[in-house]
Amino acid sequence: LSNSPASHTCNVASSTFSTIGSRSPNSKQTINTSHHQTVRPDTRIGLVLVHWSSRLEPDRMEHFKALVLCLTLALASELSLGQTLYKGDGCELRDGKPGICTIASECPWFLAQIVKNKRFEDRVSCGFEGAEEVICCKTNATARPTGVRSRLACEQVPKYNERITFHIIDGEEAGEGEFPFMAALGYPSEDGTISYRCGASLISGNFLLTAAHCIPLNDRPTVAILGTNNLAPGNPGVVINLKAFIPHPEYKSSRSYHDIALVELERHIENEPDVNPICLNDNLDDLPESTVLSAEGYGIIDLDRNLRSNQLMKVNLSTVAWTKCNQSYADANLLKNNRKLAQGIIATQYCSTGRENDLTKVVGDTCQGDSGGPLQILDDGKYKLIGVTSFGNGCGSTTPNVSTRVAAYIDWIESVVWAS
Repeated sequence: LSNSPASHTCNVASSTFSTIGSRSPNSKQTINTSHHQTVRPDTRIGLVLVHWSSRLEPDRMEHFKALVLCLTLALASELSLGQTLYKGDGCELRDGKPGICTIASECPWFLAQIVKNKRFEDRVSCGFEGAEEVICCKTNATARPTGVRSRLACEQVPKYNERITFHIIDGEEAGEGEFPFMAALGYPSEDGTISYRCGASLISGNFLLTAAHCIPLNDRPTVAILGTNNLAPGNPGVVINLKAFIPHPEYKSSRSYHDIALVELERHIENEPDVNPICLNDNLDDLPESTVLSAEGYGIIDLDRNLRSNQLMKVNLSTVAWTKCNQSYADANLLKNNRKLAQGIIATQYCSTGRENDLTKVVGDTCQGDSGGPLQILDDGKYKLIGVTSFGNGCGSTTPNVSTRVAAYIDWIESVVWAS
């Protein structure tokens, strides 16, 4: 603070109160320190509670207020030297579990556990939004119950009755009608044709869920095709025009976070062959590594020839814990000086990886053109959407690929898709 406008005030206040802990024989003012909390040099402490007697003389009270302000600014300055997170960002609690940066007064867990029990040293501060502190809030204690409307919608989705073997790079062709929620986004080309470059998932009769980077302002799709596993001309499928595009409000194209968007269809879709919505997973926990995930897409299937697939491909994947995933990206030197991943891999993202082919040594993976597509499980006969394919380190890489964690955005999705 030596060069800040507050430095003079701080020096004056400090000088005036250099003996504030003592009391001169002729002084009547007292400083009540019985409830003072020891302030340690911890950048996670963003709130200083100071108690004093109202019997201070007016001129000294003004200096005392200045000193309190100085201490607050000093803590804020110290906090800014660390990594500042923002509301909605993923964060890590003291016990190592994932959380979401939330305004303190809007976090029930903070109010019920930290404030009520006066355990302020247990909180982790993300930073400030205006005058309000943003803290790392337990993700299973968000502002209100989530998933109610999406779970009700899921009850209307028919079960998939076929026996499925989950098997894109080193993938297999998907069967006809195997993934009835799968959509491909079509972009107009200069020659008047449609180029399908991103995937999406049908989550209701009116909305698709995709990656925000798939709907840039200057290059948005105009149609989506559903109900088919082959994009070649002459194949069956439902082509529908797109009405509106709703990227997550915190998404920025210069970053890889909050990479999720809703696309509204021009008309309601139902009772179409091989077309059904997918259920949304609302559990924020990582799935066990033994749980089989599946990803689908029409992306590149041959790296050497840059060959894209007209046929829908599927690939088996398994979960990689986000902390382990972050370390994997750091070990691969993919985080240093990377503005798009300035915070590393965070809790609102979901990591997965495939098995290595014994013959080719290629790891099952998503690739270019698979962006926006689904990462899902089959649970009790119904598909549940775990993630939206976002990015990876090339194709067929041993570094995990990263999806946007759907469960972290249930509130936002419900507020748009099931607003009434």
